[in-house]
Amino acid sequence: MIGAGLAGMRVGINSMLKALRQNPHALETAWISFITFDSRAELKSPLQSIDEAQPPRLLVRPGTSLGSALMLLAERILKEVQRNQSGGAKGDFRPIVILITDGQPTDDWRSALRDLNSTVKIANFYAIGCGDDIDFAGLREMTDVVLNLHQTDEHGWAKLFVWISDTVSTASRGVSDGDEREVMLSKLPDVIEKVDDSNMPYSSDDGRARQLFLSALCGKTKQPYLMRYRWEPDYGVYVPAASHIMDAETCDFSTRAGAGLPQVNSREVDGCPPCAYCGNMSAGSCGNCGTVFCGSSRQPDGTSVCPGCGGILRSGGGGRDFKIKASEG
Repeated sequence: MIGAGLAGMRVGINSMLKALRQNPHALETAWISFITFDSRAELKSPLQSIDEAQPPRLLVRPGTSLGSALMLLAERILKEVQRNQSGGAKGDFRPIVILITDGQPTDDWRSALRDLNSTVKIANFYAIGCGDDIDFAGLREMTDVVLNLHQTDEHGWAKLFVWISDTVSTASRGVSDGDEREVMLSKLPDVIEKVDDSNMPYSSDDGRARQLFLSALCGKTKQPYLMRYRWEPDYGVYVPAASHIMDAETCDFSTRAGAGLPQVNSREVDGCPPCAYCGNMSAGSCGNCGTVFCGSSRQPDGTSVCPGCGGILRSGGGGRDFKIKASEG
């Protein structure tokens, strides 16, 4: 998650926990765990009761390692969810999984999904895509319950987490009443729609990524940020969408995620978003180390200093194509 999505997640998780703590059924029966996935999957908190759960620390890092997240999910379910015992002792209710994403997977998630389905039993799997730059067809391979949060402002995020709270509350009431069949979708708010084959959002049929991410350094501060582009099929180019500050403490820029991705031809990239630090509206790519950086590094004599390797660079001739290192988004 980046940008408004990340801000909405932070506020929404806090409001969800607050609402669930006011529900006696949820307090008695519901436990929650948080897993994030960017360049790697990370367990933010183990399965714990609602009154013990704390909001996870959410960082901006490149990558959407959904396959790693599914593998970690299977591992934690096997470890933390108690099964029915042969002697008659009743185990935990089968878990509900809520996947929230605003990007496309950048690793092998299909084999991880097969392993997950073969090793654990899940009561309900809800996949929620935030916005239109999502591989909804891929999400439909994971579960029949695919939702699209098409209003991604603060009001949309607030309604999403109210819905999640209501769904968990409905499940907890069913468990406390001894009826596991009560696990069902709460009524969807107007900002969320269920995605099926009849209303599948646009999906490229050539396998092209809906989004392009470029890891960059500010030419002035040398701090990392992420440039995000959206594919425009009518024009055949990626157009700038936004730029986002990355967490320098967790970003090893010299070995940035995406090393295995194919390079992008400059002809397919139309312009750039402003630098997330200094607002500079131009950017370049170092021919020596491949670092992408904003135009604030330009010197009075027309040269630029690469903030990655420190090399002195001169502008290439006009009209020439060049390759750009892509990053995982």
